[in-house]
Amino acid sequence: MGTFEWIITSFGLFTGIAGALCTVTISILVIGGIGYFLHRRNQKSMAYRQSTQTWLNTTGTILMSSVQSSHSGNSYSIYPVVVYSYVVNGQPYQSQRIRAGDQFLTVRVAGQAQATVARYPIGKSVTVYYDPANPAESALER
Repeated sequence: MGTFEWIITSFGLFTGIAGALCTVTISILVIGGIGYFLHRRNQKSMAYRQSTQTWLNTTGTILMSSVQSSHSGNSYSIYPVVVYSYVVNGQPYQSQRIRAGDQFLTVRVAGQAQATVARYPIGKSVTVYYDPANPAESALER
């Protein structure tokens, strides 16, 4: 093999290895980025849930409880919608946050929506946890 052929072969081998390394590196960065994003969202959710342990509670009433669905492209999602009312210091409020921290990270499991709706039928009297500094901020579960 002449010098020129050797250079061309070596260059081809080098570009093949470099391409494979780029592909692996990009894949690791993308997966790592997604993992980091989910980790941070989970940390925020857990910190928020921890802060709700000092919230006060009052009695509320379930106004609406149903399983909803949404369709976007190839994705189909089923989720519970529970609307409740409560009163703090004579001021009426309404909310639909079921679990504190869900605004940061929500994991839905098949069948969970129906189970949640079954726990909160319309008209049921429930305990509502609310932030004493901002009573409009509430949840049924902490």
